[in-house]
Amino acid sequence: MDYKTILLGIIGDSAAGKTTLTRGIVELLGPENVTAICSDDYHKYNRKQRKEYGITAINPACNYIDIMEQHFLALKRGKPILKPIYNHSTGDFDPPVYVKPRRFIIIEGLLGAHTQKLRDILDVIVYLDPPEDLRAEWKIQRDTAKRGYTREQVLDALRAREEDSEAFIRPQKKYADFIVSFYPKQKRTGDERLNAKIAMNPAQPSEEFNSIIEKIKAAFENYPCERANNLPCLSISLEKWHGQPMEILDIHGEIGEEMTDELKQMLGHALHQKGVDLNMDKVGLFVKEGRQMISFPLALAQLTITYFLVQNLKKVEHAVEV
Repeated sequence: MDYKTILLGIIGDSAAGKTTLTRGIVELLGPENVTAICSDDYHKYNRKQRKEYGITAINPACNYIDIMEQHFLALKRGKPILKPIYNHSTGDFDPPVYVKPRRFIIIEGLLGAHTQKLRDILDVIVYLDPPEDLRAEWKIQRDTAKRGYTREQVLDALRAREEDSEAFIRPQKKYADFIVSFYPKQKRTGDERLNAKIAMNPAQPSEEFNSIIEKIKAAFENYPCERANNLPCLSISLEKWHGQPMEILDIHGEIGEEMTDELKQMLGHALHQKGVDLNMDKVGLFVKEGRQMISFPLALAQLTITYFLVQNLKKVEHAVEV
């Protein structure tokens, strides 16, 4: 392998939006350049066994954390792995698959940043943090449509998992380089025009990125956004987020296609200058009730994470050259 790899961890609770965010980043970078794997595949027990043992899938004791560490480190070092496969539709395991690392490696799942070793392996950590009522609605929609559960079974599972979520999933938030929260503009779920808030560790943002945001804001200063309190569709600020000083990129759900396209073009050009060309065709797509839809805040969240992933890759490559 004649190139460096970089590992992105996309962490969050069940149905927090990890797969949707991952899918857009893969499309941006090109599937031929990305190895994307799900850490759910490292469950120890199938669905029937978990019920018998009285253990949830988000408990570390229900997962081969040590094998995750071994496999992720092997991928980072350019070595292939024989990866297990957990089938969410059947609740059981399929035959393992041979996986080779590509330039970008995305690990999405529940416990990807659970141990210090996992955190050391990951170059960039993203934590998805939607409001709990919204996450519950997403989980009900997904698990009833794709995993054979009833609404009541999903609600029971959420209640059964709450203690483990608090103990094992949410503590990973404090290790994140980026905390991404999609939330409704009103206190209701089911609104496809969700806002997006991206909290960024001050060690991550660059002058170039901030400059691009400010240029877009200036160009669309009078852009109508229908936002409460006359706030803009796009803003970046420094504030405390979950007790830490963070750069906050706030994207309103009413941001329009023209403003989004301008930002996509400017960030795409910046990454082209870094030697990475993006495919913007499928960015921001998601499925709701069987229909494919597009969210501009989702598109910009996917693009923002991709921008900083490439920036971190360039830092790694530069460090190797030096």
